[in-house]
Amino acid sequence: MKKTFTLLWLFSFWLYADRKEITIHHHSFTIVTEKYDIYDSKGEVMRFYRDIHDDKPIFHLILTDATGGCTGRSLEDGAYEIDGNKIRLYSFFHRQGTAYIEPYGAKIVEYEVLNSGEVKKISSQVYIETEQIGYEHSKGMKYLFDTPKTMEEKRELADYIKEVEKKYLAHFVLEDRKTLIKKVKEALKLKLKRSWSIQ
Repeated sequence: MKKTFTLLWLFSFWLYADRKEITIHHHSFTIVTEKYDIYDSKGEVMRFYRDIHDDKPIFHLILTDATGGCTGRSLEDGAYEIDGNKIRLYSFFHRQGTAYIEPYGAKIVEYEVLNSGEVKKISSQVYIETEQIGYEHSKGMKYLFDTPKTMEEKRELADYIKEVEKKYLAHFVLEDRKTLIKKVKEALKLKLKRSWSIQ
């Protein structure tokens, strides 16, 4: 039964996924994009493979995601660009309606394809507010806006940053957050322009 299910999944994967072959440093890679609709989540994901027959991609990126109901949804938008042997992934997290404890922020991850064909992560930056400002669900988040004064407040901010970095696997930026968010929004605008030009 399990084998039959796996074969059906693979068949649907090949049927509904969009595949694009690319070459970097004379090495072939495959970009696969596919739509999903699971429970209360709907969207599209991109996966980057060295070999399409591999079980796991080298990395993946959510291109669009909406999770939740009519009153409140967590949203994520993503874009990627390939610049020579560099691959940049852009993610923007936001919320709609009463989804007060969903994230807002941005993330940029950059990979480099080496001459050997190895794909290496060279930088990752993230800025996340884990809930709506003023909701006061997280102790340390308020110190993103109010400079911590006591040792206890500084510890709470440090703990908050550590939790975000662990969850999003990226270095937390505080001083450059506006620049980070601006870069991500610009990448998403460029993605939208490209999609319009194709239609």
